[in-house]
Amino acid sequence: MPKYSYRKVQQNEDGGIEMGTPSKATTRLYDEAEFDGDDLAHRRLPTCLSLLILLTIVYVLSRTSSSSTCTYDLTSLNMGAIRKQMFANQPPHIIECSSAGENEDQSACHLPRPERYAALKQKGATLWMTGCSGAGKTTIATALEEKLVKEYGKHVYRLDGDNIRTGLNRDLGFSADDRDESVRRVGEISTLFSDAGVITLVGLISPYREGRDEVRKRHEDQGIPFYEVFLDVPVEELMSRDPKGLYEKVKSGELKHFTCIDDPYEEPQHPEITLKTRDLKIEESVEVLFRRLREDGILEGAPKLAPAGLPNPDGDEIVDCHVPSKDRAERIKEAETLPKVLITDLDLNWLQVIGEGWASPLKGFMREGTLLEALHFNSITVDPFNLTGNALRHERKTNFDTFTDVQPPGRVSMSVPITLSCTDYTKDAIEASPKKAVALVTQMGETVAILRDPEIYENRKEEIVTRMFGVIDPGHPYIKKIYEGGPWLIGGEVELLDRIKYNDGLDEWRKTAKQLTDEFKAKNADVVYAFQTRNPTHAGHAYLMKSAGQDLKKQGYKNPVLWLSPLGGWTKEDDVPLDVRVKQHHEVLRAGTSHPGGLDPDKTVMAIWPSPMVYAGPTEVQFHAKSRRSAGASYFVVGRDPAGMKGSMEAVAHKDDDLYNGDHGRYVLQMSPGIGDMKMLSFVKVMYDVKSNSMTLPDESRMEDFISISGTKMRTLARQQAVPCPDVVPTDLLGENCVPNGFMVPKGWDIVTDYYSNIDTKEWVPWSRPIVEPNIDAHKTHSTGTFGSNSFELSLREGGSSFWHSIPLYHDAEKKMINFITEIPMYVTAKMEV
Repeated sequence: MPKYSYRKVQQNEDGGIEMGTPSKATTRLYDEAEFDGDDLAHRRLPTCLSLLILLTIVYVLSRTSSSSTCTYDLTSLNMGAIRKQMFANQPPHIIECSSAGENEDQSACHLPRPERYAALKQKGATLWMTGCSGAGKTTIATALEEKLVKEYGKHVYRLDGDNIRTGLNRDLGFSADDRDESVRRVGEISTLFSDAGVITLVGLISPYREGRDEVRKRHEDQGIPFYEVFLDVPVEELMSRDPKGLYEKVKSGELKHFTCIDDPYEEPQHPEITLKTRDLKIEESVEVLFRRLREDGILEGAPKLAPAGLPNPDGDEIVDCHVPSKDRAERIKEAETLPKVLITDLDLNWLQVIGEGWASPLKGFMREGTLLEALHFNSITVDPFNLTGNALRHERKTNFDTFTDVQPPGRVSMSVPITLSCTDYTKDAIEASPKKAVALVTQMGETVAILRDPEIYENRKEEIVTRMFGVIDPGHPYIKKIYEGGPWLIGGEVELLDRIKYNDGLDEWRKTAKQLTDEFKAKNADVVYAFQTRNPTHAGHAYLMKSAGQDLKKQGYKNPVLWLSPLGGWTKEDDVPLDVRVKQHHEVLRAGTSHPGGLDPDKTVMAIWPSPMVYAGPTEVQFHAKSRRSAGASYFVVGRDPAGMKGSMEAVAHKDDDLYNGDHGRYVLQMSPGIGDMKMLSFVKVMYDVKSNSMTLPDESRMEDFISISGTKMRTLARQQAVPCPDVVPTDLLGENCVPNGFMVPKGWDIVTDYYSNIDTKEWVPWSRPIVEPNIDAHKTHSTGTFGSNSFELSLREGGSSFWHSIPLYHDAEKKMINFITEIPMYVTAKMEV
């Protein structure tokens, strides 16, 4: 289309008027070379005087008597035809923005829509509610507007007959042409509002399909979401409602040409949303519209990254730090040349959390500034779209001399410090190296990642412990881990050379955040709710999980999917081992709905969450919830005292007692900064009903039929290898040494009893630790057990008393001192016991 621009007008040094050079696309109106500025003013003076005289005549005529005033009969004019004729003409003298290129529109001269939406934290969209009078358009739109504005702080505006016909459409009547013009005008206004990032709610009868379709096309041409919402209500229902008494007037003959009665209403053929408001409460209709906006990402300013219905990861960025396969060989070769940082198995767990996207938007171990934000605010600031120039603030070395002029616009939850400690020796090696990266090497000598642009800073352990835990307990298992760390911390972004595998028989249940999101999509989930476990799943847990799914369906979700999410990282010694939990959960899924303790495998995904457990109570549970959202969960099931534990005998205030109040975790989680609109589903107390042989909510009218089975009682029964109870379940389960049939799926109970009855005699997988093959000469030696554990043994295949035959076995025969020599592969730091 042609491009137009204003000509510049300025005063020259002589006081005359000077016309600037027009743009190439502008028609030249004057040849400025023909005269100078003063001559231009002289040439225009007669025109100005003529205009002044004409205005004077008009004024005089307007002040004469009314008898001489001309009147016109406007009713004879066909305004609809006139408007159509005007629309058919090319608009004259339109001045487009000069920045637009050929065949571009004026958007080139406006703030780019993605930036506008990101700053507003929402997208613009139009919900065009159409239906007969009394269908509920205004009522539902008003309720939706109130919900979006008051509860979610969104920019919303409602356009309907009440506020349109008193101003913009005041000149229009109710003819077919005027109705069309009303729809066109409101359509243009709604397009502009939505382009500006406003969620625009239009409530017009708009009876004609063609007019609504033109509005839709106008939105589609502009790339603006448009939802035609049809309020489908039978006429007899409308007549019974008749909130304005209009249908009664139609019935009495007082009103003629009333839409849906004696004037046509053309129903939408393919509306995006249909509300049968006769069958829905106002709140239910509002929830349908609200959920659609949320599913389509309208309530977020960022582009929609997750499948419909699932939330974006924190920071609106999918994090995957794995090196592409095409670059892997090159990166492995590079890692061989870099200074080495030895990491523990606990560090490896955190590396997996970062690299697989569970701590988004974090892409590496925390730099000092990021750590300070996490410690002091339980969150970090983000600017994923670089609105304030802070997009890479967490990927740059911390600078305490220069601070940003404008704070980043967003904040996401990040309550747990994710750090990597090192020794003085490692610090000196990094600082002495000319390289700008280090290689991360496990205890077993495997190089697993490269850390870029390392930032080394002091490991202020007391500050971290105090801020993170809020308790004084030197015997706390994770606090001890912090104090065991080196005096320095290393921050920097990581590149994983390959997927982290543990080879413990459980890798099939380990998935990245992105893989898990894809699995939810494959199950057509429109909402995901996560249930974290550190214990075997019994029928009480199953009842809570199934009830949560039913509650979500009552809210209008069609296909809620449960994420059974066992914690897989480091845990304290007396927690149930990971392999016991995962295998027991697997039997729960295999049992399906045939047992009250089973779960529907078609509606459930079981996947290990790789994070360590830090037992930091209310602080930690915020990270548990935030991390699940990174894989698509919108709801998190939380119980009493989440992530808490009893204090050790070294605790100052709570020896062998809960370190945290059992209600604080849920409260803090709901109020957490950066947690967004993620919702919590609370535990309720369930008991075993001997009548129904299932775990359920207790009935106060027959409490004698209910048995409480605590975790302590379950563990005791398992140690005693309790057998199934008879049909009549006794109240004293411990005395009868039996477990009710409906308490746990039978094969799952077998796994639990096997663990508790052989807890000290069998080898278990307590948490995710890599199992590697020993680097031995298989021709000369024979190994048994698991390398890296106390069960590993190495012996010669043939005779001989030493692996080093050139050295005598006895160093001193009289004192019976024995020479002992061993080889340790390079970078292997796991200790060896003899």
